[in-house]
Amino acid sequence: MHREELTRWVGDTDAFLDRHWRTAPAVFRPGPGAGPAAPLSLEEIDTAVAGGLLRVPHLEIARAGDPVHSARYTRARTVAGVTTPGYADPDRVRELLAEGATLVLRNVEHWHPATRALTHALEAELGRRVEAFFFVTPPGAQGLDLHRDDADVLLLQGTGSKRWTVRGGPAGPDWGPGEVADGGPALLADTLCAGEVLYIPRGFAHEAVGGEGLSSHLSLTIREVGAQQLFASLQRLLLDSLPLPARPLDDAALHAAAELLLDRFRTRLPELTPASLVEHARLAQLAEGTVPGLGGNPGIAALAARLGTPRDPAASAA
Repeated sequence: MHREELTRWVGDTDAFLDRHWRTAPAVFRPGPGAGPAAPLSLEEIDTAVAGGLLRVPHLEIARAGDPVHSARYTRARTVAGVTTPGYADPDRVRELLAEGATLVLRNVEHWHPATRALTHALEAELGRRVEAFFFVTPPGAQGLDLHRDDADVLLLQGTGSKRWTVRGGPAGPDWGPGEVADGGPALLADTLCAGEVLYIPRGFAHEAVGGEGLSSHLSLTIREVGAQQLFASLQRLLLDSLPLPARPLDDAALHAAAELLLDRFRTRLPELTPASLVEHARLAQLAEGTVPGLGGNPGIAALAARLGTPRDPAASAA
């Protein structure tokens, strides 16, 4: 399979999938013009924050060991008599950054078309949902303590530099994302500069500290399904379109509904394979992550063009 976008991030995709995917962190340093291009600039972030329409949870301020409450960097806005809290306060955001906090923009693909185009391309190549997060960290600052993510991460350093330490993965399947006290010995310790890429396998503990200049990086989280999604897909595959009565009125009707269920299971279960169940769950997860309005469908401007432009009355009179 041709993976054009992934190639820009990791170079030889076959080598990446064989040697690193889910097993080992790695740094990739593409040559000039060969690596991925950051879809979002600091100037665009400045415009978005200053515009005042970004809200929690799309925007967050983080500082390792010192959680920053949203009340410190947001304010309410009143529109048509309705007051809604949680909007970014540009002045407070800048003040907290100057004090050493980290700006986190969550799910940038929800509102930034170029970022959505990037995540959509990688989703098509990897068959998994991809979400985009953007981090801005002052020199010497740390946004998050040592933690695990429930996703594989590909991140691109945009400006400045950042020192990363990646440790081991979970010991078994019963683990959860979040902060960890000890991730074991360091498997990778390296400083990323502009244009360089870091891959962190799913669940591998990691932390980072801002280096020279204002560090900014784009993190692409590649989601994988779990047991809960497999169970939900199994239910859909077995039970969709089955005409079960909602409330059987007597024992005979209840037994008839039970027999209908068993017949469906006997018929469809032999047709299912582990691969088909996983594929269904991944496709369902992709569908859940679809962002309305950013999928290439015609927008309002296209509608205006289709409806036509009213003729100028003065021109008609002439």
